[in-house]
Amino acid sequence: MIIFDKTYIEKQLEIIDSHLRQQLTLYVIGGGAMGFYDLKAATKDIDVIVVTENEAKILLAALQASKYKNIEKIEPPYLKMKTRAVIENVDGFRWDLFVNIVCGGLILSKEMISRAQLFKKFKHIIVYLVAPEDIFIFKAVTSRPRDREDMFVLFSHGLDTKIMKEEICRQAQLDSSKAWLSYFFVGLDELVEEYKVIFPEYDWFLRTAEHEMMERLIVEFIEKKPRTVHDLALILKCEKKEVQQILDKLQEQGIISKKENSYFRKTSIRK
Repeated sequence: MIIFDKTYIEKQLEIIDSHLRQQLTLYVIGGGAMGFYDLKAATKDIDVIVVTENEAKILLAALQASKYKNIEKIEPPYLKMKTRAVIENVDGFRWDLFVNIVCGGLILSKEMISRAQLFKKFKHIIVYLVAPEDIFIFKAVTSRPRDREDMFVLFSHGLDTKIMKEEICRQAQLDSSKAWLSYFFVGLDELVEEYKVIFPEYDWFLRTAEHEMMERLIVEFIEKKPRTVHDLALILKCEKKEVQQILDKLQEQGIISKKENSYFRKTSIRK
């Protein structure tokens, strides 16, 4: 596999910039951002987020003018990430382009944008590097080759756990159709298992993921037929108090309702 250092990537940005006539703001994630942070010697591609579809079209036109070509056969992990376009040059250097949403649902939130660090201003392109904490989140919910290795590098560099806790909870609220807390924990658990690290507040992430999955199971069971707290506690093999807390939350959100002692599904919000 051919890999490229940050000098090569910066040169590519200059070439692409020369084909632009409009201003563009790019948010770099993944190995490309880690390279510019001096956390990775080289990468095979650059993952870039733009905010609008119009910006994506402008960037793609500049890439094509810079002799990049679309890759027709996209690998399954990239299909799952809902990549807007995968485009490559003759050297084999690749751009993975996303429009506001990455990994099939994670949103470039305003908080992520505020944390991003300015890397460089070209004539037309302004490049920001997504914060290491946010790169860690993106990598935790994916399963591409070397994602866990990159997570270990980011972890070794030092991360603000509070930022990650707040952001992954925010993402779960922004898109309730995905189990983001659980997806994040799976990646985190694989990191801990593979590299034998002690991750700060690991137990908090575990409890949060378990709570999310229990909430989803409760909704699923109630959707089939009305259930009592006692019914659900028996099915899930847990304390009634814990079940009641989740039911109260779901009722407050208007997802379920109560009639006598049984709870039933009120709306179809979740997919």
